[in-house]
Parts: sequence; structure tokens; C-alpha cells
Amino acid sequence: MDVSKLEPADRDPKKLRATAYKLVLLMVVGGIGLQYAYHNYQKRTGQSDRPTLLTKVTDETTLITSNKERHDIQDLKGKVTLVLTLTKEIQPESQPSLDALKVVMAKFPDPEKRPHLLLFILDGSEEEPEAMSQILADYGDESNVWRVATDKDGKVSLRAFLKNRLRFGIYPRLEEGRYIYDSQIVLLDQHLHVRGQPGAPHGWDFEKVVGWAREFEQAKVDHPDKDLTPVPITVEGLQNLLIQSIEYLYANPDEKGQK
Repeated sequence: MDVSKLEPADRDPKKLRATAYKLVLLMVVGGIGLQYAYHNYQKRTGQSDRPTLLTKVTDETTLITSNKERHDIQDLKGKVTLVLTLTKEIQPESQPSLDALKVVMAKFPDPEKRPHLLLFILDGSEEEPEAMSQILADYGDESNVWRVATDKDGKVSLRAFLKNRLRFGIYPRLEEGRYIYDSQIVLLDQHLHVRGQPGAPHGWDFEKVVGWAREFEQAKVDHPDKDLTPVPITVEGLQNLLIQSIEYLYANPDEKGQK
């Protein structure tokens, strides 16, 4: 191509301004369109009993459980699974999730309909799985549980693993030089989709709900004359939602995500 005869483009300020205005208008119209679509989506799904699709686990990572068995994360396909990250010695912030887990699992006594459990246990030991027995004591047959033990040296690796590879949404936070692991329950469907509360893009954070209830009770004491707005959901309400969501997944095993 002969470029010797090409000339610089004539930059017309009026045309440039007009183009800029068009681009800004296009961005505004596009933003309004996205908001309208999201509003319609919320309206359409707000009354649904279908648990919300949050993300999908696509990693093919091999997990070595505390009984030395090897499992690929993809082996959980076809099962409804509840995932927790816990310390070997139960911490107060984990108790709301454990209490909810007892209630939820009690609703599914049938082995065929009983959710699978995947537990990442901090400071656990593959050499002494019996030391983690307190965590499993209330949840029936241990064959239904994968226990992935992580020693003190592996905690940072687990943080990166949960955040970047499995993407469960249970991200540890750094406080005063140490990582605090999120103990909320993660719900996986039969296709390894992470599912949240029906009609809302939220997971199953029982610790947060317990905190709301505690703050509300304290506010009633501190401000007895005020008309206070109740908490958006109770622990019992969230437990029932989780039970209903699991029942929905069993009743609709071939559904892949949110319709």
C-alpha cells in the first residue's frame, strides 16, 4: 500500500463534539436500559421459590479428605451439597451456621434426599481425623461428609483456593494480622451452581442474621419510645428458606440455574 500521498485528517471540533455527545447519550440510554432490565428481573423472580443462581464451580480440583481419600470437586455433580469452612475448635461466629445445619439436616432423614456435606476444617489434621469428630457428631453417617483438613501452614493457600478457584463467595478477611474465615453456609446444586436465597442475590449467612436480631433487641432497649423497623429476616425464616431451596433442587434436578 502506497502511503506517500496520504494526508492528515481534518479535525473538525464541531464534529468531534457531536460524536462525544452521541457517545454520552448512548451510555446513558444503555445504563437506563440495564436498570430497567434488572428491575424487571427482580420483579419476575422476587416471588419465585427457585433459589437464585450466584455462580458456577468449573474447577476440576482434587481434594484429599481427612480419611486419605481423593475426590474431584466435580464428583459432587448430581448431589445437593452444603459447604462450610470451620475451625477444629468451634468458634462463636460459626455457631449460628452449625445450629442452622442441625435444623436443616434433620428435615432430610432419607439418605437419598440428605444433602452431602463438604467441610474445610482449619487447623485440622489428616493424621488425626478423630480430633475433628465433634464437628461431625450431629450429622449422621460420616460417609456423607467430605472433610478437607488444613493445617496452620495451609491456611493462606486455602484462602486463595476458596477465593480464586472455587469462588464460593466465602472470602476470608484480614483482621489484626490474622484471617477470619467466613462461616456462612454455601448451597451447591446438582450441577455445581452456587445457589442463593430465592429472589435475592444473597447466600446463607446465619451469623449476619443473628447479629441483626441482637442489634434489634438492643435498639428496643436503648430506644423504647421509637417505632423500630424489624429485621428483614429471622434465623428461623432463613432456615426455612434454605430447607425449601433444597427441596426445590431435589424436585427439579435437571434445572440449570435461574430461568
